[in-house]
Amino acid sequence: MFTWFRLRWLLALLMGVGGLRAAHATHILGGDIAYAPVASTTAGVPRYHVTVRLFKDATNAVQQDMVDLTCNRGGCNAAAADYFTVTIPRNQSAPLITLGCAPATPIRTYSILLFETDVNLPRGQWTLSVRIDNRAANIVNIVNSINQAVHISSFLDNAVVVQNNSPRFESNLLPYICGNAAQRYSFTTFDIDGDSLVYSLATPQSSMQPLSLCSTDVVAFIPGQFQLNAATGALTAPAGSVRQGVYAMAARVDEYRRINGTWQPIGYVTRDISYLVYSTTNIPPMFTGFTLATGAAQLPSQVISVRAGQAVSLMLSAADPDAGQSLRFSSDATGVVPGLSLTTLGATQARLTWQVPATLPPGRYTATVAVLDDGCPLNASEEQTFSFLVSAPNTPLADRPALPPISGAAFPMPFREQVQFQAAAGGQAVTVVDELGRVVARLQAGADGRVQWQPTPTLPAGLYVARGADGRPMARLLRAGN
Repeated sequence: MFTWFRLRWLLALLMGVGGLRAAHATHILGGDIAYAPVASTTAGVPRYHVTVRLFKDATNAVQQDMVDLTCNRGGCNAAAADYFTVTIPRNQSAPLITLGCAPATPIRTYSILLFETDVNLPRGQWTLSVRIDNRAANIVNIVNSINQAVHISSFLDNAVVVQNNSPRFESNLLPYICGNAAQRYSFTTFDIDGDSLVYSLATPQSSMQPLSLCSTDVVAFIPGQFQLNAATGALTAPAGSVRQGVYAMAARVDEYRRINGTWQPIGYVTRDISYLVYSTTNIPPMFTGFTLATGAAQLPSQVISVRAGQAVSLMLSAADPDAGQSLRFSSDATGVVPGLSLTTLGATQARLTWQVPATLPPGRYTATVAVLDDGCPLNASEEQTFSFLVSAPNTPLADRPALPPISGAAFPMPFREQVQFQAAAGGQAVTVVDELGRVVARLQAGADGRVQWQPTPTLPAGLYVARGADGRPMARLLRAGN
């Protein structure tokens, strides 16, 4: 049973109380930066609408009324023309998100703060960043965390493409691991331009003043609780015992666009968050079934095919192993993905509907839905990620189930020394190519279809694609740097 003593200990851990608390504003739980092109006000100079989103601990009385957005075009000199800072007042605060229940004091209560402005960004390679003091105390994977700032950045290469919307994160649900059960969350994003996205875990960062590319510093190690799907951004925490406490985690979403027949990186966004691990007897709810409007059963790993301009509907079923608990369905993606809606149909069912915009470029897109219980002292949850393959309005749809997302079986992801994935058949020939389409390895699947690749140490970090003999991609392979 979760005793009051343990509850007070956990609350203190989250809020960072103690001797150092009075001297530090440990109220920020994470954030991200998004950008979108807007009408230019200066001839020949691209202009962007920038949104800084922060997750704030609502139990902390400290207010965050403004942030300093630093725009850096590659240099470290704060006096240079390609380095400037804009102070942005808070535009709005979203309603409180409370993952707790009465009468216990809410432990996981936070609000979302939005800071928005328009800036001119002449063509070049721009890094957009903010620095917020200070992180919470006692973060397990950050030494002396209360003295470390939160550093969040995004990148835009508008020398390659002037018009580019950054990927936008679809979920505002901060994850936590309750008990030893397997759990799912998401770093999934939506890109309205239809660009190709690659997800990877990153190390949380800090920075010193003045804020610039040259002052960032890695302050943490990547915690091992979650596995990240590089193709969809889905997070999975396998079943197992984990040390209790608060952890910091970050993810990076790299954006690629095919230009003159070649895939080129055009930007990235990062999200830095904190999450909680604690022991409890409350078992998370789980999705138990997915059915298309046609009546066909759908696996979570299957890609749903749909034409631009058409609607697709998915019936969702869920259950909770704990007797007497009530469920609720939620999706922040409905505020990000145009035409997406979620309707609760009953105690254990909901319907996800996507009226695909007729102008949406063909490509792969994702949407997230969460189911939460009303367990105490914290509500447990599961977040499911769905993938859609959007084709042009007049393109015939496949008459058989879509294949699972490529790279879904690749592990680990990202990798450094070795990676393995599954081919469709044993003995199949496999070719690995780099971002420019150059062959870097020729492999062969084992009798069970398993493929292992151990590239040479000199092969640079980056995105690689494994293709079968027919040229179709079977896995995206993201190699991390040392």
